[in-house]
Amino acid sequence: MTERRVHRLRVPGARVQDGRLRLEGAELHYLRDVLRLRRGARVEIFDGEGRGFEAELTTIGRRGADLVVRKASAARHESPLELTLAVAVAKAAKLDWVVEKATELGVTRIVPFASERAVSAVERGTSRIERWRRIAAAAAAQSGRVRCPEILATESFARLMPLAASHDRALLFSEGGGDSLGNPDDGVVASAVVVTGPEGGFSAEEVTQATRVGFSLATLGPRVLRAETAAIVAVALAQHRWGDLRRG
Repeated sequence: MTERRVHRLRVPGARVQDGRLRLEGAELHYLRDVLRLRRGARVEIFDGEGRGFEAELTTIGRRGADLVVRKASAARHESPLELTLAVAVAKAAKLDWVVEKATELGVTRIVPFASERAVSAVERGTSRIERWRRIAAAAAAQSGRVRCPEILATESFARLMPLAASHDRALLFSEGGGDSLGNPDDGVVASAVVVTGPEGGFSAEEVTQATRVGFSLATLGPRVLRAETAAIVAVALAQHRWGDLRRG
């Protein structure tokens, strides 16, 4: 016998009043016309900031749907690692894919940035920030998370440098080589930032700037990876080394 799937929906926590929630508009359309839910169905509500609730659909009609909160959901799908991905802005839909997959892998925040070899990156990033936030919210719902990663406005490469001091581990993945991801004497690593570059890689000046402020150079192996592949591999390696991917 297969387990019944519980559908998930992101709703700001402030809208839950006295254990009740009213849904209208696009949310109502999603429940009634897309999912075709009926009275008595269970829906998991999460606010994107760490809280989740299991709710029961008590009424659903043309004008709205009413739900009653039955119990809180455990935050079982959040990594103990505070992980920041700083990723060079890519062309077309490539960064859309990175945002979706990085969210599924449990990142805490994503910082798109412009580098010397990413043309017009700031303009592209600024126009797509809300789209990336919507993609992250959908990926969080799909993957069972109760937190949506923070998607920051596009930064310059220079403005990433303070991240080294605010994280336990700071890694810049470079085609020019580097050390292994982690060492046995890492100790407790509660936060990490990983930085991956554009298709053309980082310039020598950018590498020097990063290492000067405390970033360690890291490698993704002998093969040349596409920029979007490198970003996801870096996140997966960090989660395996310090997060929850290595757990059974």
